[in-house]
Amino acid sequence: MTSLQIVIREAKIDDLETLHKIELECFGHEAFPKSWFEYFLKTPRFLNLVALVKGEIAGFIIGSIERYGNKTHGHIYSLDVSLGYRRRGVAYRLLNKAEEILIESGAEACHLEVRTDNIPALRLYKKRGYTITETLKNYYRTGVNGFRLSKNLSDQQARHPLRSRLANNTQSKRLYG
Repeated sequence: MTSLQIVIREAKIDDLETLHKIELECFGHEAFPKSWFEYFLKTPRFLNLVALVKGEIAGFIIGSIERYGNKTHGHIYSLDVSLGYRRRGVAYRLLNKAEEILIESGAEACHLEVRTDNIPALRLYKKRGYTITETLKNYYRTGVNGFRLSKNLSDQQARHPLRSRLANNTQSKRLYG
């Protein structure tokens, strides 16, 4: 299989319909409502990225910077890839770019939730260094459990070449509001 040319960019409000269509394709009746996507796209504290393949949105990731006490964490809300682009590096690239931005923004860790039966996602997250920190009983609906996963980003902050430019980073200022 040939390598895809994947371009990552910030999502725009014009992408709303496509993002929601992909969300429905991925999660069906458990999908986030379109109004949530509109909120994510219009609210500066959210990190909204899309992956383009030949100009077409192949997937997206939505996250945010959140503060817990004196610590800053990233939280990934959704990572979706359209069926035709799965297992081709799209999710990996989106997650990698989101983590880079979170590190630039000062996040010490990143958290996300995933269904316990979503084996492909669990494999990806394990490959990216995430570990299961909690089982979430009935998290998605009655009888459908989730895992909370976490990854320490603080060891990557010191090595990150852009970390020293945090004060001048418009993306981090936008995420902090």
